[in-house]
Amino acid sequence: MVIEKNVKADFIKSDKKFVLLFFGYFGCRDVCTPILEEMSKLYESKEFEELRESVDVIFVNLTPEVDSFQPDLFAKYFNNAFKGVYLSKGELFSMDRNFELYFARSLSDDTELNHTDNIYLIKNNQNSKVLKSIYSTHPIQRKKLIDDIISLKGTSKNSSHLQR
Repeated sequence: MVIEKNVKADFIKSDKKFVLLFFGYFGCRDVCTPILEEMSKLYESKEFEELRESVDVIFVNLTPEVDSFQPDLFAKYFNNAFKGVYLSKGELFSMDRNFELYFARSLSDDTELNHTDNIYLIKNNQNSKVLKSIYSTHPIQRKKLIDDIISLKGTSKNSSHLQR
């Protein structure tokens, strides 16, 4: 889905032109772990090699009760280049509408969180953050994501050999 929406996202600390955001929570095994593993494979792939210098992958933690250092440890468990962001309860509530993000405690297990599991492509301008696209993670749309970044970067590269 192509979007052109300025978002308030002061929590994005990156000097790279693009950011791939994923919202989840520290310790999530069923949803976040497989997605972050797949994102690491994508990030380390030959097809993504030329884009790494322009793209940060940021994991945003949705559970403020963890220690502030834990989200970064969790993200780096999957890939040392990934960044993890801790947000307070107030920051989370002001941020969720920007990304049309859903998250709520599970009714069956209060240690679990039900949440949106999309990947968000942000164009990181010096004075603004622009949401460019939202990708489903079932499965991660590797070719589309790479092609979109290449297009936004203004470069051309044949990536038709990628598989979804």
